Amino acid sequence: MLNTGFGERLPHTLRIPFSPTIFHEPWWLARASGGAYQEVTADLGGQLAGRLPFIMHRWMKCFTTIHIPALTHCLGPAISPALDRPGAVKSFKPIQICAQLLQQLPKAAHIWFRLHPDTTNTLAFETAGFSSNVQWSVEIAPAASDVLWKQMRDKTRNAIRRAGDTLQVTESDDEGFFLDFYNACLHEAGRRNSYDEDCLKQLGAEILLRNRGRVLVAARADGTPQAAILTVWDTRREYYFMSSRQPGAHFGAVNLLLWHALQNAAARGRIFDMDGIHVVGTQTPNLLLLSGFGGSIVPRYCVSRSSATGNILRKTGRAFRR
Repeated sequence: MLNTGFGERLPHTLRIPFSPTIFHEPWWLARASGGAYQEVTADLGGQLAGRLPFIMHRWMKCFTTIHIPALTHCLGPAISPALDRPGAVKSFKPIQICAQLLQQLPKAAHIWFRLHPDTTNTLAFETAGFSSNVQWSVEIAPAASDVLWKQMRDKTRNAIRRAGDTLQVTESDDEGFFLDFYNACLHEAGRRNSYDEDCLKQLGAEILLRNRGRVLVAARADGTPQAAILTVWDTRREYYFMSSRQPGAHFGAVNLLLWHALQNAAARGRIFDMDGIHVVGTQTPNLLLLSGFGGSIVPRYCVSRSSATGNILRKTGRAFRR
């Protein structure tokens, strides 16, 4: 079954669209995609058993790609918790449900997904002809503040202390603050915003309206903001979503904000997900920052499949988002 838009074919009284992450929730998908997301679903015994949201993009009016929306850090199949309970003895049902979802995807020259953190294997994808690779993140389990403090690197603690000597941390409930500050920092650095500003503005407003995220600001004593971060959360995880810093701000300003966000997440029993170690060539430019808070380096599986035409276009460097 193919569903489009805001999930009109999933009456909420009968078919609850379970979401393993905030990025699977219909409101997020609607805002991040401009209402253009679609999803395929699978039933088991007349009950919704799985759903796979995605967006489609037509390239050069000839070729179609399927991927996850911008500003959506992970996605992939959402399998009913009744069939995929953490810690339970696994059956083949989740893999079978995932296979059903993949069979229903529209034909496309290229398909790409970054799978959500609870995905433990890519078997259904590989049997459907997908290739898989691994990206990495850092997760920090909730703990008491003194425990979290002790598990950090000395350099990270020192950066937080020094930033805290001159900067004060507050929370902003101004819907437009983060985007305005983000753009101002980019402008001062001579760069441009690569995101769709209207999409980011609407998504940021929805996050705060629903109380599903927060903007933390590090400011000087006179109130001048020096850095800001936006985090978002679901029931299990809080994600480091975006950040910005004035070019001349204290080097530990973002560390200070992350420390406050980490404590907030832990106090509510949520895992804090640093959400993405960047690999650029042979370098990992943000690994020191993200791993400095302790925690564990964890995998994020990515899967892709290309048609013969898609492979040719990708090899020539002429196409595709992923």
